[in-house]
Amino acid sequence: MKFRTRVVGVTVLLILVVIILALGLLSVVMRFGPSRETRNRAMFDQTSAFKKINAFSIFGMDQRKDRGQLVSKQHSFFRPVIQLAVVICGDDRVNESLNMLKSAIIYTNTSMHFHIFTDPPLMTNFITVLDHWKSMADKFTYTIHEVTFLQEGEKKWRSLFKPCAAQRLFLPTLLHDVDALLYVDTDTLFFRPLEDLWNFFDLMNSSQIAALTPEAEDLSIGWYSRFARHPYYGKFGVNSGVMLMNLTRMRDFNWNGHINDYFTKYRLNITWGDQDLINIFFSFYPEKLYVYPCEWNFRPDHCMYRMLCQSAQDNGVSVVHGIRRSFHEKKHPTFSAVYHAMEAFQFGQDLEKDLLLPMLAGLINQSHSSCGKLAHVFTKRLEARIKNMKHL
Repeated sequence: MKFRTRVVGVTVLLILVVIILALGLLSVVMRFGPSRETRNRAMFDQTSAFKKINAFSIFGMDQRKDRGQLVSKQHSFFRPVIQLAVVICGDDRVNESLNMLKSAIIYTNTSMHFHIFTDPPLMTNFITVLDHWKSMADKFTYTIHEVTFLQEGEKKWRSLFKPCAAQRLFLPTLLHDVDALLYVDTDTLFFRPLEDLWNFFDLMNSSQIAALTPEAEDLSIGWYSRFARHPYYGKFGVNSGVMLMNLTRMRDFNWNGHINDYFTKYRLNITWGDQDLINIFFSFYPEKLYVYPCEWNFRPDHCMYRMLCQSAQDNGVSVVHGIRRSFHEKKHPTFSAVYHAMEAFQFGQDLEKDLLLPMLAGLINQSHSSCGKLAHVFTKRLEARIKNMKHL
């Protein structure tokens, strides 16, 4: 009996010691760890971020048909949804823009939200195709917006250069809830994940509001260096077909106010419309621009005489830009072959059998042309993607 009593006493004593030690440790944590206010704030921030990720975009405008989710901040606790914008006016650009969106879906691994600016008669075309694609590749959402010019003089802006091309100048105002955006022309094709391009935002300093590629790599064939009648960025000017836009910083810097002033002053001297206005802006504020390599905006000018884009030679083409209708004109058969191979590819098909091999077949037939002799730069990224997928 005495032995049993002694065991019970020792057990109780050990339990008391453990409790005392636990209370002491808790006291230390409470003293030196985060305060209650900080812990509560962290919980609130994470909850708010979660709600922001899952909130549907609400625009309050009848012409905007919301089809998905929207993330307003580029840098958040969660991995951001890539925001991609394109502007389409005219039936002849619908298939071209859908081909671009298809290439983005094929190559990109993270979630995307497409902002499609177009006129009401064309909206159904996009809804039908994109809803069908979502049933097979559910990695994107989209919103369709009606083309809208908030500045006075809608007619002058709508007709600037190509129909609706100037719409992109007003995206900071129109997409007031979006922080960061990738804008592309309809005549582009992706051959690399969008997140690789999106990562350039992390390389921009605190003053830079946008990122673009040079318009040329050689002064002897550069358009701006030879013909421009207005200020332009740097030695070569910039091409605006693939543009990263920090919309928050652009709004803070009164981007649209500057653009409107430059249009008033230089409207009789510009040839390429919105691109010229962008060049004028960055000629006065060069510190606001980040310039990334030409492989992200590879055009016929880079190869029609000789190879002028070293980064594409080294890494392969990341974005093909079919300027001057080179996807459709016989005088640019290499670009046309790449475009039609992507157009024929359908979701669910095999990337190697149904995309790479037809593309190679089309390019081989163009080996007599200057760009055709560089066919490997068009397929290098696709071949690398297929190889990586085989090793998964």
